[in-house]
Amino acid sequence: MLEYAGSAATPPEYPRWDLPEIAIVGRSNAGKSSLLNTLGGRHDLARVSKTPGRTQRVHFFAERRLGLAVADLPGYGFARASKAEREQFAAAAERYLLERELLRGLVLLLDVRRTPEEDERVIVDLAQSRRLGLVRVATKVDKLGRTERVRRLRELDRAGLGPWLPFSASTREGREAIVEAITELISAS
Repeated sequence: MLEYAGSAATPPEYPRWDLPEIAIVGRSNAGKSSLLNTLGGRHDLARVSKTPGRTQRVHFFAERRLGLAVADLPGYGFARASKAEREQFAAAAERYLLERELLRGLVLLLDVRRTPEEDERVIVDLAQSRRLGLVRVATKVDKLGRTERVRRLRELDRAGLGPWLPFSASTREGREAIVEAITELISAS
């Protein structure tokens, strides 16, 4: 079970442990906190907000039984915050992604109703350049009817970023596949 282990804005504040880390990345309001709560088996592990941009620091969670840690990064894109605050969130996330030696993989979230943009391509390129594992997760699949959902997932798979796992925090669909993919990322590192 995931346990909250603290938050940080700068590297000196990061946890000092030897656990391999997986970072959860995605646009503001893509469902990062909902995914963490579903993975952690608790509805109150990470704060869920309808207001984009609430995650403002890197939040760390530990899963000691599996021997891994998860970092929840501030979202990119639209956030209800000042330009200076958005730049500060982006700098904290970028610093973590580029410098954290314990980072072994990324879980990239994208609302299934959106189309991947340059930000998602940058994340995929970063994962490749740092030789990090990458799991792509299409969130909020419960918001679409069956036909539209199949069409959107097919479009995402053809967008050139690789295959996407469907996920719904409401129904917990996809949870086991994501846990398995994360476990494989850690064991491959």
